[in-house]
Amino acid sequence: MAIYHLNARGCSPSTGAGAVRKAAYQSGQALVEERSGQLCDYARKERVAAQGLALPAGTPPIDRGALWNEAERVWAEAGGGKELVAKRFEFALPVELDERGRLACVRDFCALFPTKACDWAIHDDGRGGNPHAHVLVSALDLGAEGFVPRTKAQKGQSWYLVQNDGGERIAVPATGWAAAKAAGWQKLYNFEDGKRRTMKQARAEGLGAKDRVSKSPVKMHRTEGRSAREVEKEQLVEVRAAWASIANRHLAAHAAATGVATQAIDHRSNKDRGLEEQPTVHEGGVGLIGHADKVKLNEEIKARNERLRVLRSELKNEGDTLEQLKRELAELERKRGRIESAKRARAQGRHRGALAKRRRTAMATAAAAAAAQQRVAAAAVDQTDTRAELLVQLDEQIAALDLKIRQLQSGGTAKMLSGPLLKAAELGAERKKLADERNRLAGGGPAPRRPEPPRPEQNRPRGPRH
Repeated sequence: MAIYHLNARGCSPSTGAGAVRKAAYQSGQALVEERSGQLCDYARKERVAAQGLALPAGTPPIDRGALWNEAERVWAEAGGGKELVAKRFEFALPVELDERGRLACVRDFCALFPTKACDWAIHDDGRGGNPHAHVLVSALDLGAEGFVPRTKAQKGQSWYLVQNDGGERIAVPATGWAAAKAAGWQKLYNFEDGKRRTMKQARAEGLGAKDRVSKSPVKMHRTEGRSAREVEKEQLVEVRAAWASIANRHLAAHAAATGVATQAIDHRSNKDRGLEEQPTVHEGGVGLIGHADKVKLNEEIKARNERLRVLRSELKNEGDTLEQLKRELAELERKRGRIESAKRARAQGRHRGALAKRRRTAMATAAAAAAAQQRVAAAAVDQTDTRAELLVQLDEQIAALDLKIRQLQSGGTAKMLSGPLLKAAELGAERKKLADERNRLAGGGPAPRRPEPPRPEQNRPRGPRH
């Protein structure tokens, strides 16, 4: 399966990585480094499957040794230092392609640098597992008269990003650093937490030199006034994206010609692609130091990534199920809400009906009570009137009885009075009943007892005693 791998390294004689040495290594040729007089000859030549030079149009023919010795000579005449002679790219070639397809990929890659000299080589151990390419790209443009040195304006010098105590930042050339330092400016450094600080700021925060990314201060690009690291990073990203496009174009053509499934590579990191998988490491060729360990590590990484894919798939399925359950629950909640609203509406309707009924009942009860009170009041008035009439009638009857009794009690002899007195006694008892009834109606107690009329025996004349 096609994989993405591309890295880039600077090539400078000042670091021991001369262009002649690198060209001899990747091409498998023995080259003489004229600068030192050394013969550069390396083993493992059998893995070089193909090699060649890609030069700008109009450039006269030149061999590999002469090309890179001339590049180092121009570098030395320009003052040497840390200036690069070339940049060396290494990238994996798709295993799906044959030798012709891989060669086409390398030539298209060299075409990305039309004004530079490109020295390329394809390495393959013959086992089909690690075909890759090395391309040495000159730092200077190559023309009909040879390498074109940078002008003074192009070459320039190192510029440092500096800051004063007020937080202001400017770029200062290396030649002006002493004066800037005397004026209170301080160099900035990149720290591991991603921030830039002066050493004065770092010490104030409890940090030291060990907390820096490197001991080199932040340098600015000589022509763009930007960080050299940022510019190099952007250029590398552009090259990485261009190589992915080249490889995918040839893979698509291969798939169309053979009818196999299309493979594609992506220059972006897993993080930039939104993947949570751990990236594998570049294994290199079989037999190289650490190759077996890298193969084993990649097997572990692939197995771990596969487990993660399975777990993520299961998690996604569970997540989809959970989302479906949430949607169903939401629908049930909406139905329940509608039912509850209908129930509340019916309950409110019943409540309103009950309230209306209770109001009607209360109003009817109040009206009945008022009518009853009116009837009671009327009855009380009628009763009072009736009682008064009864009292008058009783008083008249009692007066008539009193008159009859007095008439009966007055009279002649006892013998003559015995009959009327008995009648008067009867009338007296009747009078008492009437008087008691009158007192009850009038709210008083029983009528006072009147002396009963004398019985006939009481008035009988006594005879002579014997």
